Amino acid sequence: MNYNEFSNGTKIIDGDNSIAELSTVLVGLNASRVLVVVAERLSDGGFVDTIKNAIEKSGRLSVGAIYLGNEASDGEDMLKDLYFVYMSNNCDAIVVCGDGKLIDFSKALKLLVATQIKDVKKFYTVADIAREVIYIPFIAIPLEFGSGSETNSTAVVFDKEKGVSRNVTRGLLSPDYCIVDGELISGMDKAKTAYGVLEIFARAVDGYTVTSATPISIESLAKVYDDYIELQTSAISDGFCQVALTGLKPYALDLLEAPTTAKYVKMETRSAYLSKGTDSSGLGLIQCVAQAIADVKKIDYCKALPKAIKTVFSYNLDACKERYARCLLFFAGWQMYSDCPIENRHNKFVEIAEEFIDALREKYIGGEEIELNDEEKQAVLNAMAYNANVLNNPRKFNSIAFKSLL
Repeated sequence: MNYNEFSNGTKIIDGDNSIAELSTVLVGLNASRVLVVVAERLSDGGFVDTIKNAIEKSGRLSVGAIYLGNEASDGEDMLKDLYFVYMSNNCDAIVVCGDGKLIDFSKALKLLVATQIKDVKKFYTVADIAREVIYIPFIAIPLEFGSGSETNSTAVVFDKEKGVSRNVTRGLLSPDYCIVDGELISGMDKAKTAYGVLEIFARAVDGYTVTSATPISIESLAKVYDDYIELQTSAISDGFCQVALTGLKPYALDLLEAPTTAKYVKMETRSAYLSKGTDSSGLGLIQCVAQAIADVKKIDYCKALPKAIKTVFSYNLDACKERYARCLLFFAGWQMYSDCPIENRHNKFVEIAEEFIDALREKYIGGEEIELNDEEKQAVLNAMAYNANVLNNPRKFNSIAFKSLL
């Protein structure tokens, strides 16, 4: 079965003690022997036992193996380890609790097992591979908010041979359930919280603006139909993006200044639904740029995000004037939108958005802005050329123009 962004199959569970629902959910998915993938930093404090006990509460379930994953590990090597552990312990389901990277590795494992293909490189292109599919129940428990990996059908895997991050996009990657545990994500420090906010902001802006950057073609009836479908998809994506942007600034600052478990859960739920709403729709230019900068500069993806957002703002400014003006309304509210002259609303949105990014970076994240020399700029462009999201983006990518903005 192929999923798309609005029926990707991921159901979201949040609430008090939501992890206690694991056994009920897994039994409903016809699981029996579960591989539990848990972030290594959760090995102390009894959390692994909590997960194990929640699963084995049902007599129909057992934990086949527990894998402690280090999010900093090499993706391809971890995939090989995960595949061996899964197969050698006769597992038939996966529960993962970690950050976006660990969830991505587990999603890639699900894809390899489901398609009986051991080499993840075969999925680096967007072409479908005709294979009989084995159903693998899959539950994701995010350790941090903002990544979106817990509800979408994309996994990012670093390609050691090319030295770039690859986006693997398949409907099979969507988790069956996302379980939001407030106690877990409320353990984020302020720097990671600020980056999570920026990731939500970036995905919402990307999703809302880029779909209108390509004019509608009327070359043929078939093309008109394709554009009609794209517009319907775009209209629903817009709804998710508008909701994500509305009130994001004051809510994020309130969360950072006076954090509570309830506020973290609300922010993660916003992130999860946003990711469902924009999933697989050819978006993600900001995220592609951030991945490329991170690979070239050998830094964490999140640290490259502020630079990526600003670069894409400049790149899309002319094509997305009307959309950026609407973003001003959602992000800053009616008063600022109505007070600002019509012809300057798109610039005003970029201005206040960059002020917001700088404020988060300076107060909660720290560090200087990233600078790229000419060689590094070209390396970023080369890395982006391997990214399917760039190649299939509705906004045609002009590498010469983009290089000048980097």
